[in-house]
Amino acid sequence: MRFIGIDLGWLGKPTGLAHLEWNGRRLHLTDLHRLASHQEVLEHVPSNQPTWIAIDAPVLITNKSGTRNADRICTEIFASQHAGCYPINLGLPFAGKVLQLIHAIQAKGYSTEVPQQPQSQTSHLFEVYPHAASIRLFNLPQILKYKKGPKATRLQALTEYRQLLATQLNTRRPNLTLKHLPPTGQTLTEMKACEDQLDAVLCAYIAAHYWYWGAARNNILGHPPTGFIVNPSF
Repeated sequence: MRFIGIDLGWLGKPTGLAHLEWNGRRLHLTDLHRLASHQEVLEHVPSNQPTWIAIDAPVLITNKSGTRNADRICTEIFASQHAGCYPINLGLPFAGKVLQLIHAIQAKGYSTEVPQQPQSQTSHLFEVYPHAASIRLFNLPQILKYKKGPKATRLQALTEYRQLLATQLNTRRPNLTLKHLPPTGQTLTEMKACEDQLDAVLCAYIAAHYWYWGAARNNILGHPPTGFIVNPSF
């Protein structure tokens, strides 16, 4: 069984993409990329192979303005831990490009409905949010602030994030041992490249975690017809 995590770059920014494979006992990281375009992302999505894809981007958007229930619910739960969601609607500049990619992935045989059976040999695409997932998976009091703030603070948070992925996921089920994660780097450009790839790894792990446990250890935030976010429920 294969899992793909996509930390989607919006408005022309690079995208992190990770592939995990399940051998019946444990997960293995088989590919990790930083891609320049949505077309390259699409080229890494297989057709006619059971694969669950978790993407840090909106998969379903039906509201012309305002925000989706999924974003509102996620913000209500995680705002105190600084993990509120950005309001998503069809009027935003990136919405059309993102949905164009989503529709292209769907055309390869991926369902955007809530998977009903864990460990099924199916193909699904769903939305995740790495900050909220990190809080649950790693029992954090608040998000690790590696995206914004002074460079030294961001580097410290990114280093901690990388360490958590490397040391904690191999204690979970499904088990994922990560031996060769990208270095954090020292410049903001290098740190951003690392961040994109680490977020992709976490997205892929959320996909595998949802496949493995289903509703037993995951929450569905929102109302599926108008958008939902899958999040671990530790």
